Amino acid sequence: MKIEKIDNNFYAATGESGIYPFRMGICLYLADGFLIDAGSARILKKTKKFLEGKYLHSAGLTHVHEDHTGAAAWIKEKFNVPVYLHEASIEEAAADSFIPLYRYLTWGDRKAFTADLMPEFIETDKYRFDVIDAPGHHPHHVVFHEKSRGWVFTGDLYIGRRQAVAFKDESISDSINTIEKLLTLDFDTIFCGHSGVVENGKEKFREKLEIFLQLRDSVNTLRKEGLSLEEIDRRLFPKKNMWALVSKGEWSTLNMVKTV
Repeated sequence: MKIEKIDNNFYAATGESGIYPFRMGICLYLADGFLIDAGSARILKKTKKFLEGKYLHSAGLTHVHEDHTGAAAWIKEKFNVPVYLHEASIEEAAADSFIPLYRYLTWGDRKAFTADLMPEFIETDKYRFDVIDAPGHHPHHVVFHEKSRGWVFTGDLYIGRRQAVAFKDESISDSINTIEKLLTLDFDTIFCGHSGVVENGKEKFREKLEIFLQLRDSVNTLRKEGLSLEEIDRRLFPKKNMWALVSKGEWSTLNMVKTV
């Protein structure tokens, strides 16, 4: 796991999760004892090593997907601190995950854990993280905003300016609304759950929003021409992403077309 010091007592940790060819980078952030996301079960040993000897005030999970909650059960047992999660996902977290093979190979199964109700903000000695509802990638997704430092911890909302596929839980329309809301906030740096530290974050989100709006316009135009959603998908995305093929549609461009 690669560890980068961002500020005094603030670290970014990046590890690669999965078995070839099902691999993906995962990023965790520990800021003054507040852990943002808990990685996957596949990198649990690395996460344990990263947190060894460190002070943990609490953990905040941007959403319940297994690549962000893999160490949650261990954290509750080891540190006995709050592990915050959106209220609507607490029941799901209380059961072991049951996931398709490709997701198991990439991220591994998440163990059940007792999540704590997400507060309006989390405050440490140095920082205050405001919790902002941010549906899009998941209906019950949140981001954490540290206004005084211009930081926003975005989980899976950003990933990159141009999106290749959308997950079955995802709504591009919700993402558009959330990004428009985030652009009213004061921030410059994105701390992404997979892409790591992204400078000029506000501009990057503007560019992502513009790409989504262009996609929406294209879909609406083709629908007016009488094309079905499946035909629109083939027209706009003739080449299929590996994740769309191995996931049998859980990840797909069609999910983008359907929800934009």
